Amino acid sequence: MISVVIPTLNAEASLVRTLGALVPAVVEGLIKEVIIVDAGSEDSTLEIADSTGCTIIRADANRGLQLWQGCKEAKGDWLLILHPDSLLGDGWMEHVRAHMRHHPLRAGYFRLAFDDPSWFASLWAEVVAFNSRWMAIPSGDHGLFLSRALYDAVGGYKDQVAFEDLSIDLALGRARLRSIPVSLTTNGERFRKGSWYLSLFGKFFGFIAYLLGFPPKPPIKKS
Repeated sequence: MISVVIPTLNAEASLVRTLGALVPAVVEGLIKEVIIVDAGSEDSTLEIADSTGCTIIRADANRGLQLWQGCKEAKGDWLLILHPDSLLGDGWMEHVRAHMRHHPLRAGYFRLAFDDPSWFASLWAEVVAFNSRWMAIPSGDHGLFLSRALYDAVGGYKDQVAFEDLSIDLALGRARLRSIPVSLTTNGERFRKGSWYLSLFGKFFGFIAYLLGFPPKPPIKKS
């Protein structure tokens, strides 16, 4: 039924929790497979994925490429895209089933929250909620749930180094996006690092440039 695709890179600290929320759906047969697309983890990410029965694909450190490869290999009629530090909330299975029955021609995203009590985390959650609700551009942290047919119809993820989530949002358009009323709690560690503030401004200006038609620069390859 559902193929779950998770791009990873040194995700041992959060992956167990993310996978744990999927276990009931695997037991009930709602989830057909969980695909981990790893970009060269040096911690125990791959051991965790292997011990829990996930399918493992290795890729370059490029999230757009990781998602493209994972979705290409997925066998399910539905795709659930999650980040490795995202925890689906209670009742998610019922709401996902309802989406499959009543909204097969639309993609769904979840209600984002961060496990960080800081004011900045709360502010950022409101910013991305505004973007998803009014601009129809949910971030990758919101997760994405859509049928394979719809994914193929809009061209899927692109092999690009940044804003792969924005690219597919724009391809879907407002009419084919809807909010699924289930929380998706994401690790707020980024807000506990001082460098995040500078990174945020960099991402904001990169976002504006992307909308204006400037492609993101490829990562600098290490020698």
